[in-house]
Amino acid sequence: MRLRAHALAPKQRLATAVIAATLAAVLSGCSPRHAAWLDLPLPTLSNDFEPLRTRFNKDAGKVRVLMLLDPT
Repeated sequence: MRLRAHALAPKQRLATAVIAATLAAVLSGCSPRHAAWLDLPLPTLSNDFEPLRTRFNKDAGKVRVLMLLDPT
């Protein structure tokens, strides 16, 4: 069953529009808070991974995220 826009009550349409606009603003980066880490450059790893291992071990007790990205 397809839901049509005119089938919604005016308050439901307004609520839907506000939620959609808020979600779009947050996802597009228009949030009032800016994370400082977004400005940091991504490091390039060496073949021995020693700088990564040292930094990872140095930050023990903190939340750490390790992401491996592939450009293809």
